[in-house]
Amino acid sequence: MKFKAKPDMFMSGQVLDNVYGTVDWLVERLDDDGYIHGWYVDGYIVGKMLEVNEEYCDLEFCCPIDKSTLAAIGGDDE
Repeated sequence: MKFKAKPDMFMSGQVLDNVYGTVDWLVERLDDDGYIHGWYVDGYIVGKMLEVNEEYCDLEFCCPIDKSTLAAIGGDDE
């Protein structure tokens, strides 16, 4: 099941620029209402799995969210 949520306040503005570098990856993934879409995992919205092996998994993206904005949006279809 896919979810949507607003990024955590930590993920916006100056803090994001200093800690994570550019905000382009996040801005590109937000919908018109400021929500990021993906799968919910333990306080994060994550993108699809790009690679997995015995040592690690590589996700398309991982974004901490404001849990009070979390909402289910249905199936896995885009």
